[in-house]
Amino acid sequence: MLAILVLAVAAACLLGWSAYKRYRAQYDAYRALIQQGITVAGVPVGWLSPEDACAKVMETVAAPYYQDFTLLYQEQPVTLSPGDDLAFDIPVADMVDEAMAASHKYDYWKGFWRWLKGSAETLTLDIPLRMSHDQEAAARFMAKVADAHNVTPTEPMVDTKHLTFIPGRPGHQLDVDAAAQMVNDQVDHPQERQVILPITTIEPDQSSGRIRAMLNTLGPAMERAPGPPSFYTTTVPISTTGGIEGTARFTYTGELTWTFPYFASYQGPLTTTYAYFFDPGEPGLTFDVDRALRQVEQALRAGITMPITFEPDWVPPPPLKPDILIPPLKARLDEFPGVTSILVKNLDTGQVIYDSNSQYVLSGMSIVKIGIMVEVYRHFGGTVDQQTHQELLDMMGVESCNPCANRLMATLGNGSATAGAQRVTAAMQRLGLPNFRLCAPFQVVERWENDPDLIWTRFGPDQRAGFRWEFMPAAVYASTWAASSEVPRYDRCVKATPTEMAKLLEMIYQCSEDKGTLRKIYPAITPQACQEMIDIMAANDLRNMLGAGIPAEVKLAHKHGFSGYDVPWGDTRGEVAIVFSPGATYLVSFYIWQDIDWINWGINQPLYRDVSNMLYSFFNPTQPFWPEPQWAPEPEEETGDGGT
Repeated sequence: MLAILVLAVAAACLLGWSAYKRYRAQYDAYRALIQQGITVAGVPVGWLSPEDACAKVMETVAAPYYQDFTLLYQEQPVTLSPGDDLAFDIPVADMVDEAMAASHKYDYWKGFWRWLKGSAETLTLDIPLRMSHDQEAAARFMAKVADAHNVTPTEPMVDTKHLTFIPGRPGHQLDVDAAAQMVNDQVDHPQERQVILPITTIEPDQSSGRIRAMLNTLGPAMERAPGPPSFYTTTVPISTTGGIEGTARFTYTGELTWTFPYFASYQGPLTTTYAYFFDPGEPGLTFDVDRALRQVEQALRAGITMPITFEPDWVPPPPLKPDILIPPLKARLDEFPGVTSILVKNLDTGQVIYDSNSQYVLSGMSIVKIGIMVEVYRHFGGTVDQQTHQELLDMMGVESCNPCANRLMATLGNGSATAGAQRVTAAMQRLGLPNFRLCAPFQVVERWENDPDLIWTRFGPDQRAGFRWEFMPAAVYASTWAASSEVPRYDRCVKATPTEMAKLLEMIYQCSEDKGTLRKIYPAITPQACQEMIDIMAANDLRNMLGAGIPAEVKLAHKHGFSGYDVPWGDTRGEVAIVFSPGATYLVSFYIWQDIDWINWGINQPLYRDVSNMLYSFFNPTQPFWPEPQWAPEPEEETGDGGT
């Protein structure tokens, strides 16, 4: 019985000990957990082990703080890690340890008995969130960002080789201190992990003053002074095989090209042709800085950063002025052993180009027939019939028909050619030609048929067997010449100055445009009548004087004249003309006088040809003309042996 009791006691003790150990183990496990009611950074961690509490606090609270920052440098993202770059730290384990330490500060056994009774304590405790980071780390990080991303502004440049202005480009600079402060301020705001970095744009110096100064440096590379006009002469050989033709060019820097054709040819032995030329000069270049500045500023306002290339402007060469014409013209006139009287006027501008001795009173010759033509048109009220028109053509043409002139003057004088001559004189003097005089009808004398010296007059397309010369009645001119040898002597019955005949021709030209003195004083002479007069003079195809120096296709309204042979006042030749050239419409009144019986045609014709060619090339520098040689002998007849 006792044994049974002992065994029962022993068994009870064993069972109690086992229960004790089990409860102790459970209690110890309870004490290994954070006590109920404790929070860490606001996160309830009661009944959690320190490990589970750490995981829960890290996931719930700490993890968002460790998210990377996205820093925007303009539009370029830069990543900043709070943990790695800022030494950011939330001591979760420490906070949990603190919670754990606060959980079981009561007596172990008292707590055990309360635990056994199911009356464990509940604490009200929050372990606050703690965090830290290196406040200077953000500034160090931003300094590295600035080094990697800052852009220094590019200043504008000028490339003188390529004539280009290269605009500057703006720079960008990070405000390191402000950016670091923005990051530091947002470390404890995990929901704000994007920072737009404060960037300062640094503009290059592109002020108007600086750009102008830079553009001024392009001037020396772009500008070139124009080359002045020049004068030169040349001779070209002409052979029996046909001559020379081709194209001459003036070309400047590949941009400006003036082209003109030339042709010179005749049949005869090898000889040369002589021509006068005026090089119009070489265009220059200039750079308009003001315009370039406006172009650059407009491009900059539009945000254009590509290079801007400039082109220089052409500067025309200085215009041809009379001072380049006059020296060679005077030199050529001085070669004549007698007296030259010449007036040259640009009818387009009204400028007198050259005037020498044009006020001399000289024999009027057939040139005064222009006055007869004007008075005929006035007499008939501006319109002439077909017969009268033909008489005018014959009087003003190659033959310079004296009977035609006399018949026309007789019509003006009611049957008296002398009265008609006086009427012409009065009409011309009323127009402002005080020295103009025509005192009697013309007389025709047939002389010097086939005179060798007169072959010169037959140069050109019109080949004639003889030559007709004009004289006034011997009784009139025999005693009416001036005795002085210092100035030209002249026929007192038929006279005028070269200026007056030029003035009359210009009046007709102005009248054709419905203006001028002729229209004002004699309104019956219409512009149509004046145009007819110009056309009548242009129909004169004797172009072996002034006409020899200009192209055959150029309109030449002219009248020539000769004073006679073996007369007391010496020999006079003259021609007045309007040249309707491409470059200008100009007037020439050109007379020569020599105190001899007869001016050799070999002197007269080359002089007129050269002067005319010089004037034509002056007014048409880009379309010069090669005249024919000064003489062109007739081809020889073929012989039996095949020679010519």
